[in-house]
Amino acid sequence: MKKFLTLAVVAVASAFGASAGDGYIGGAIGFMHNEGYNATFDANATTNQFTILPEFGYNFNSQWAIGTTIGYDYTHFCGWDTDVHMFEFNPYARFTYFRTSNNLVQLFIDGGVGVGLGSVDYGDDDSDTAVTWNVGFRPGVAFNFTDKFSVVAHVGFLGYQGANNAAFDAGYPRKGGISFDTRDLTLGFFYNF
Repeated sequence: MKKFLTLAVVAVASAFGASAGDGYIGGAIGFMHNEGYNATFDANATTNQFTILPEFGYNFNSQWAIGTTIGYDYTHFCGWDTDVHMFEFNPYARFTYFRTSNNLVQLFIDGGVGVGLGSVDYGDDDSDTAVTWNVGFRPGVAFNFTDKFSVVAHVGFLGYQGANNAAFDAGYPRKGGISFDTRDLTLGFFYNF
């Protein structure tokens, strides 16, 4: 596995023509247990959700970078025999507008678009295709503890998120505007190469 990860990092760096310090790779994972109302079942439904969001990108200079998140989101509706599988692709451009002189703290904004494609699988061998999309901006902060290791947090969203009926019924939002809700908070760890 270690050799595979090393090979993947080298391949990404080669694809971007990266020199030392230009590329980054990392991401975030999460698990959420939620009890609440769900429109799919018109009842209270307990869900378990697992998300994995690998991310990689390339720094053009100290202000501009491009990157993408390619992720997988799995939700299980407990007691309803229903599962949601969603694959997401979210490319972005990152603009850094503030950086401390020692490069410890970096403030940035990501502007991008994203699509998600998956399925809502019901227990009776029936399924629906789920589709999501988004366009917008996400402000963030990076803590660069060393030249190689960073912790990155996104703290909001400005834009639009949409979903077809199957994805909407499974809990994916249809909303537009600005939000600094804790549901829009992500935290990830990154290796800079």
